[in-house]
Amino acid sequence: MTIMKIFKAVFLLLSLVVHVNLYAAVNFVLNDVDNSDVEDNITVFLNALSQPTDANNPSYLQQVSNSTRQAVTALGYYEMQLKIDVTGEIDKQTVTLTINIGEPTRISALNLKLIGEGRRDPDLLKIVKNFPLKENDILHHGKYEEGKSQLKKLARRNGYFDSKFEKSTVEVVSENNKATVNIWFDTGMRYQFGQLKFSSDLPAAKFIYALQKFKAGDPYDARVLSKFNAEANETGYFKNIAIVPKIQKKQERQIPLLVVASMRPKDSFGAGLGISTDEGIRSKFRWTRPWVNKYGHSIVGNVVASLPRQEASLAYNIPIDDPLYHYYSLQSGYKMVNNNDTDTTQYLLTVGRHKRLQDGWLRNIFISYDKEFGKQGQEDFSSQLIMPGISFSRNRSRGGINATWGEALQFSLKASHESWLSSSNLFKIYGSSKFLRTYNNHQFISTTELGGVYTDSIDDVPSSMRFFSGGDQSIRGYTYESIAPEDEDGFLIGGQYLVVQSVEYRFPITQNWKLATFIDAGTVTSNFDESVSVGSGIGAVWSSPVGPIRFYLAAPVNNSNDSIDKWTIHFMIGPEL
Repeated sequence: MTIMKIFKAVFLLLSLVVHVNLYAAVNFVLNDVDNSDVEDNITVFLNALSQPTDANNPSYLQQVSNSTRQAVTALGYYEMQLKIDVTGEIDKQTVTLTINIGEPTRISALNLKLIGEGRRDPDLLKIVKNFPLKENDILHHGKYEEGKSQLKKLARRNGYFDSKFEKSTVEVVSENNKATVNIWFDTGMRYQFGQLKFSSDLPAAKFIYALQKFKAGDPYDARVLSKFNAEANETGYFKNIAIVPKIQKKQERQIPLLVVASMRPKDSFGAGLGISTDEGIRSKFRWTRPWVNKYGHSIVGNVVASLPRQEASLAYNIPIDDPLYHYYSLQSGYKMVNNNDTDTTQYLLTVGRHKRLQDGWLRNIFISYDKEFGKQGQEDFSSQLIMPGISFSRNRSRGGINATWGEALQFSLKASHESWLSSSNLFKIYGSSKFLRTYNNHQFISTTELGGVYTDSIDDVPSSMRFFSGGDQSIRGYTYESIAPEDEDGFLIGGQYLVVQSVEYRFPITQNWKLATFIDAGTVTSNFDESVSVGSGIGAVWSSPVGPIRFYLAAPVNNSNDSIDKWTIHFMIGPEL
């Protein structure tokens, strides 16, 4: 039995060797092709041919000729002259092609016509206006097919499911190297959104209706439906959910939307471990009960721990209209901080009402109870504040997880007063902005932070409401929260005012890698006696499958407790905005 297995193995190996030797190794040489695009296209076509037993035979050379002509014609050259020579032995042959591609065929007439209900659709008209081919262009069949594909794809996105090409022809007159391109695109009628239909009973069905920002009879738009799907997934109620058009053979104008979903388990848990140059190793535990009762209430608990900071929070959310953008929240929290000259304990209770406004801003009107005590610098403190406030935020981005355009804006204010049982009078205002723009794969990022606490004395302000700067997310080159006013003995006491500005430029070196250079500047002060702290450096950014991974080397230019020439490493993983 063993001898038979050895025999079979040897036989298969010999067969493979014989099979390989049956085919010649052909090398192609192209002469006199003075157009790099044409040369590249010919190479692609020729490399797709099967290896012959002998390249010097009429059948194979006819394949070479046909493939070469197809490659050249596809780019608009119809008068090619070709000479083929074969040299070398069968086991290693060279096929030399001497090519005169001739004069290009240009488009003398381009007839683009929209027919049907979509003939005035601005999206389709934009494609017609910016069609990849223009009159007098060289007839490029790839661009011709690209333009047709754009029309068909956008028509389906906008609900023209019966769209078709009434006419799509290319008429070439070889005598004068002219071509007429005719594209008549019949969109048919535009379908509309119909009613939601559920594949099974769903306790959270009313909240899917609440997230629906369109009504039956509105024009179909795949982008609107995609956003509807994304927001339904973001509620956290569902293990999986898909809202899809239910297209039938004999379709009414209104297309029903089928909702296929299943609820998440009663409880879910998550844990994670990460590292940052600001806080070192950081662990996180999360507990979620997405569906507490028939009213859609939910509970989320978080525990986050690092060496300088430990915190726990519990949030109870009550939907008003929809669970994502209009709800009440009741939040409690506990935090311990032991970092630099800060050693504090904080208890927090907040009631808020969250709502998305018409222009995309998220507004939160809240009132908080903040109990905090500990030591800042050399001074012990204890505070108890009742603070009403309001915040606004808006995040927008394009480009997916590795954004190419975006902005993150945030603004908040809150106040306390002794007349409503607070331990001190204060008013805090804070705002931040981050803009990301990309031009020809070159990226520019600008970040600004402004803040102020208005009070009689910084001693009346708890540590969590004072300003500190420095670290990964502010002024790089300085250690975490090391920039702040100091007392006479050099202990950090925090400041009343914050100003930070950062500018970063990223230069592409490959498709997914960029080199970065940046400069960060800012100050934290209570009386504007402190000078501006500046940090600068270089870095690298990788657009990874899990989002941007950023690595920076930064050094303080001035005002550092460390030596001026000391470099600091900053490492970050996660979304830009």
